[in-house]
Amino acid sequence: MISTKEAFIDAKEVSETLGIGMTKAYAVIKKYNAELAAQNYFTMRGKCPRKYFEQKIYGYADCHQELEYPAGNASKVAEETCYQAKEKSPNPAGQD
Repeated sequence: MISTKEAFIDAKEVSETLGIGMTKAYAVIKKYNAELAAQNYFTMRGKCPRKYFEQKIYGYADCHQELEYPAGNASKVAEETCYQAKEKSPNPAGQD
């Protein structure tokens, strides 16, 4: 059985993960709990289900888990690499 600490994330951990203050962390948790309550899920004040938090935070899984690309997604990796290289070019054509 999963412990409460493993299943839920509290404001302190949200604050550390997102690099925000405790007041904002509580606001994030309150918002996520309101979304869950609207879907008739059980919520606890000051805590949010860890899986829901991870799902809602864009890029969280990429930063906290090793990203493995299946062999069929090699073109996707190449596209992402090219896209990042284009963003970093210092002088676009025609601008000096």
